[in-house]
Amino acid sequence: MSDAHTCETVQLECADSTMLIGTLFRPATPPHTALLLTSGTGIPRGFYRRFSAFAAESGFLVLTFDYRGVGDSAPARLKGCGIVYRDWGQQDVPAASAWLREQAPELPLGVVGHSTGGQQLALSPAVDDVDAALFVAVSTGYWAGMPTRMKWFTLLLWKLLVPVSGALFGYFPARIAGLGEDLPIGVAKEWGAWCLEPTYLGAFLDGSGHRRSPDGRPFGPAHFQDATFPLRALYFTDDPIATRANAPVLLDLYERAVIESQWIVPTEAGVSEIGHLGFFRSSCAALWSEHLTWLRAQAHDSDVPSP
Repeated sequence: MSDAHTCETVQLECADSTMLIGTLFRPATPPHTALLLTSGTGIPRGFYRRFSAFAAESGFLVLTFDYRGVGDSAPARLKGCGIVYRDWGQQDVPAASAWLREQAPELPLGVVGHSTGGQQLALSPAVDDVDAALFVAVSTGYWAGMPTRMKWFTLLLWKLLVPVSGALFGYFPARIAGLGEDLPIGVAKEWGAWCLEPTYLGAFLDGSGHRRSPDGRPFGPAHFQDATFPLRALYFTDDPIATRANAPVLLDLYERAVIESQWIVPTEAGVSEIGHLGFFRSSCAALWSEHLTWLRAQAHDSDVPSP
C-alpha cells in the first residue's frame, strides 16, 4: 500500500438494520472530494481496489462497499435470504452515501457507477445529493441489444438456468456462468426480469401499466427525476453488454441530468481490450486521471446549470 493513502474496513448500517461491509480509502493530505463507488452486479469491492487507491492518491476520499448478498456483505447462507436486486439501490446505496457524507459533510460528492451501479444509484434518494457522476459501462442489460452469441446466452440464462438454479439450490451459482459471485435467487430473478424487457427496469417502475416484480411487491421508490447533476458516461466498443443499442435506453431515464457520452476504442486508448470490466484493471490506469479530473471539476462547479 502506498504511503499516499490509507484504507480501513468499515461497517455501514442500512435503514432495515442490514449491515454492509465497505472500505474507506483516505488520502494522505486533506481530501478535496468525497467519492462513492457503486459496484457492478456480483462484483466484490476488492475488484475496484487499484482504481480506488489511485483516486485516493489523487485527493479523493473514496468509499467502496459490498451490496447485501455479495462479498463480505453476504449472509452465511444465500438460500432463503430474501434479497432482491432493487434492494441494492433502495437500501444499500442510501446507507453508503449517508455514511460517507457523515465522514466529510463539507465535501462535494462524486459517484463512480459501474454497470448496475449506475442503474441502482437512481433508486436511492441519495441521488439528490450527488454533485457529479462518472458512469462506466452503465446501460440496460436487454438481451436483444447484445451481440448474437451473448444474446442467446443471456436468453438461456434468464429463461432456463436461473429458474432451474432457484429450484435446485435456492440461489444462483453465478460463478459457474462467469457472472461474478454467486447471487441470492431474488437478485438473479429480478435482474433477469429487467433484462427481458426492452425498457429494462423502466418496465417495472411504479405507475400506470407497470409490470409486477418477480417478488410480487410494488417496485417502490425511484428517483431518476431528481438527478440533475453533470454525468459523463463511458462506453467501450468491445463491450458485449453496454452496447450502442442498450446504452441510450438507460441514460434516457436520467432525463434531467447533464449527460455527455464517450465511446472509447480500446486500441486507440493503448490497450488490446477493455470490455465490460476492463476500465478498472491496471491495464487501463492511463485513462483514470482524465476522468477523475473531470469528476472533481464538475463536483466543485456550482455554476453547472440544471435543465
